[in-house]
Amino acid sequence: MIKVPFKHIFAVISAVSAGAFFYFEQNSIEASRFEVYSKNLPKAADGLKIVQLSDLHNKKFGRENCRLISEIDKLSPDIILLTGDMVSHKIPDLDGYISFVKKLCKRYPVYYVSGNHECSDMSPKQKEKLETELKYSGAVCVDNRTAVFEFRGERINICGLCYDACFYRGVRQFRYGWKTFNIGEMNRLLPKRSEDNFTVLLAHNPLDFDTYAEWGADISFGGHVHGGLIRLPKIGGILSPERRLFPKYKEGVYEIDGRFLAVSRGLGEIRLFNRPEIVCVSLFSEK
Repeated sequence: MIKVPFKHIFAVISAVSAGAFFYFEQNSIEASRFEVYSKNLPKAADGLKIVQLSDLHNKKFGRENCRLISEIDKLSPDIILLTGDMVSHKIPDLDGYISFVKKLCKRYPVYYVSGNHECSDMSPKQKEKLETELKYSGAVCVDNRTAVFEFRGERINICGLCYDACFYRGVRQFRYGWKTFNIGEMNRLLPKRSEDNFTVLLAHNPLDFDTYAEWGADISFGGHVHGGLIRLPKIGGILSPERRLFPKYKEGVYEIDGRFLAVSRGLGEIRLFNRPEIVCVSLFSEK
């Protein structure tokens, strides 16, 4: 009988446990639920439930994303917002993502904005294919434009901000030479919205929330930061794509003078203590 040293058995158990935990961290979806109270929301729209998906990076949760769709269905949203980087330059095949959006559009109204991966990392042919297929599926693109979503007789503005890679701090060639995004650029890119309607803004990069609030978005939705990649107890995410520690806006809901921002930790890419996340925000006019 061969005797195996205990330290070898312990090493194997530790390695298997670490592997199982790492797999769980990458593939176990967490639904984060928030309630936001805005005095600008019409009372008739109380309870409007928004599900946000961000930074999928072509990852799949089960065959044809069946597990992700199942988790979305459990939330019974009124509308779905896709806030960018749903595809990835590392995985040029777009068919899986297109198929996923087609399934969503059969269930819910879907609006989307492009992130830095859609804008900067795809060939013109790939980008044209993606936009054409998503439009055919019924998804509404709001890249630097405004659409109107009707809910219980109320008109809700769905606006989208899509800006150049130079405004993404630390992305690709702009690791050092990036430009500051300001209200002037915001007004140049996004046509003025109707002041009469509650305004939802899709903007991939949450780090410019101060500008979005100044512009007048009642609630903005962003991603990009991936929850800080690695999350620590009581500290939260520690690293942002701009290569800086402890990003200001990384997860959850933030407020500036009655304007709100919801930030998704995202679904794809490598993560630690930072499970893939679906964000669900329920809107109310008052507590």
